Amino acid sequence: MTVEKMKIKAVQKKPLSQLATLLGNLGFTKISYSKETLSIEKMRGYDLKGKPELDYMVVFGQDNIELAYNVPPKKNNRARLVEVMPVFLNVIQLAEEYYEIKPSSIYFEINTVLSEMLKLTNKDAVDFSTELSELQAKHKSFEAKYADLLRSSEENARILLECERKRDELSKRVEQLEKMNDEALKEMLYDWIKLNRISIPRVEEGLNLLITEGYIKRRFE
Repeated sequence: MTVEKMKIKAVQKKPLSQLATLLGNLGFTKISYSKETLSIEKMRGYDLKGKPELDYMVVFGQDNIELAYNVPPKKNNRARLVEVMPVFLNVIQLAEEYYEIKPSSIYFEINTVLSEMLKLTNKDAVDFSTELSELQAKHKSFEAKYADLLRSSEENARILLECERKRDELSKRVEQLEKMNDEALKEMLYDWIKLNRISIPRVEEGLNLLITEGYIKRRFE
């Protein structure tokens, strides 16, 4: 972590003992008061070694008021200043009875913070717009893929139903043939021969050829 500091000109008008008492009731982690200076500290927690980590500290001197604040790793310095500046201004407001502070001494710091806030706001708006565009593009892509999958699923379901229908038809046909008796089979063969206009001698010749080549066997009585 790094510690950044900001100091404004301020002339102390009276002892700070009563200010120390006032600030002592506001929940600061540590308050140190001497005859001419007063410091308040706020800790953010403890590190791995158990050492307290500073969040911010305000030191009231005889001719200035100083703000020191910790900037965590990967934290933007300007963003951190925007966080602690309102606290610093509130503390200064509480101390106005004890200090003479010219507006010009703090104007630059306030103007800096406002400028940084504007930059961060604009940056956030740009980042948000970019992220929104990316999400919209991804959403559109996912919708197209979903539509393709839906069409594919419907086509697959249609093909499956058609295959099942043909399978059922073939199963019924096989079942019919398995149940067919000899007389029905002879009638069917005879009808097929007539339909195809094949002469009986030619049929006998073909059957003998099938027997000779082993495709069918002759049944001996």
